[in-house]
Parts: sequence; structure tokens; C-alpha cells
Amino acid sequence: MAAEWLAPLLLLHLVSTLLMAAPFYMLVVVNERARFAIPPGYDTDRYMENIIKAQPQRCYAFLAVILVTGVALTWGAGYSLASTLTNLSLLTKIAVFLVLVSLLSYVHFGIQPRIERLLAGLAPGRPVPDAERPRLVRLRIRRKRLSAICLFLVLTEVIMGVRVFNAYSPLLTSIFLVAAAFFAWRAYRRPVVFGWF
Repeated sequence: MAAEWLAPLLLLHLVSTLLMAAPFYMLVVVNERARFAIPPGYDTDRYMENIIKAQPQRCYAFLAVILVTGVALTWGAGYSLASTLTNLSLLTKIAVFLVLVSLLSYVHFGIQPRIERLLAGLAPGRPVPDAERPRLVRLRIRRKRLSAICLFLVLTEVIMGVRVFNAYSPLLTSIFLVAAAFFAWRAYRRPVVFGWF
């Protein structure tokens, strides 16, 4: 495929991957909410949930673009189906993509509706009833863990994507993956105030 076609496809692919930083920013939102010294209630939590519940639709759109442009870039780079199945970096990217879609769907169709049901009866200025608070906290902790996993998976996609076109050593790949796991764990544990730190 001509460079005139590959360049815009690669740009669209990279920008869509960049915009898949949603798991990181959802961790930022949740960690910032935890810094408030007030129990879950309508005012802060309805606002936060409105941000979080709308994110999967955007992620699905970005993932669709990533899929289409990724297939086109792979084909444009001269990979056949047979060579794709023997390329560990491409296989990893495909597997990670499928896991990302699955986890996103689980959060969107499984966890988020249950959180919405718990918050549905709240009126402005009212806290979440004490009886419902433990269920809400459990669901949010599960969603937060999955966001950290998704953040690691998005970083893995980027690492393996670079490796497809610029083969570097397995040792360096392992170092990058460990660094990605550490960053995802760090973003899960506490607010990331200074970007990487």
C-alpha cells in the first residue's frame, strides 16, 4: 500500500488509541472522588456516574476505528493471514483487543446498570442509604479494578503495536510490560497527581 494511504491510516489508528486513555481517566475520576470526606450521595456521585456511564459508547467507537485501521495497516504492510498467525506481536494485539472489548462490555452491560439502579431513587442532596452503600462500594471497587486492567491492556496494545513495525528484543518488551503493569497498579492505588507519578 502506498505511503499516502498508510500515513493517514496510521495517524487515525494512533489518535484512536490515544483516545482510548479512558481507563486511566476513569481511575483519576474515581480516585479524586475518594478524596472527598463525604459519603456517597446524589450531588457528587450522580455527576461522577454520568461521566463514567457515557464513556463506553465512546470507547466502542474508538475500538471500531482501531480495528478497521489496524486490519488495513496490517494488510498494507504486507502481512498475510498466515503471517499474522505466526507473528506473536500481532497475535497479542488481537487477543488484547478481544479482552478489552469483553471487559468493556462487562462493565457497560453488567456492572454499570447495577450501580445506576442503586442511585436511581436518590434525590438531590440525599446520601445513598446505609443499607445500599456496601453494594455500591463493592460494585465500584470491581469496576475500578477492571479499569486498571483495561489501562494495562491499552498500554500493552501500544507496546505490541510499536513492536510489530519496529521489532525490539523480548527483554525490552518485558521491561515495557512490567512498567505498564506498575503504572496501571499505581493509578489504581492512589491519585496520579504529577502525570506519571
